[in-house]
Amino acid sequence: MTQTTGFTGIGAALKLGDAASPETFNVIGNTTSFSIEQQADQVDATHLQSTSGFREYKQGFKAATVSFEGHFDPDNTSQDDSTGVMSAFAAGTSRNFKADFSAADNNGAGKPATDPVCSFSGVITQLSINVAEGMVTYQGQISLSSAPTWGAT
Repeated sequence: MTQTTGFTGIGAALKLGDAASPETFNVIGNTTSFSIEQQADQVDATHLQSTSGFREYKQGFKAATVSFEGHFDPDNTSQDDSTGVMSAFAAGTSRNFKADFSAADNNGAGKPATDPVCSFSGVITQLSINVAEGMVTYQGQISLSSAPTWGAT
């Protein structure tokens, strides 16, 4: 039987840069999940000599977002309104982020050996606090301003 080459999310972290020089990245606390989503516009390139009977397409402009959620704690500096995600949302300015998989799979036991960190800049375009019977949670979305890049750090 072939063993899986995947890894678990245990230990993965979404990090927010502090905008200082040199920049320090801090884990956004209590994050329970995040996803990196990329899409491209579909440009119809069909012409009268397209003899296959099928439309032809090219890839247009690309866009990317990162959705994230977790347990809300306004006392956590990574979430608060002075330095955390609430502050970044209120300011509406682009910030640097990292999706760090270097400690994934339970403190790096099966982490990716090549390029475990995805770096990107973007604006937090959605942030909500959700109150229900269980934990108070937060959900957010970062709209990327450029292509995400993968590297060692």
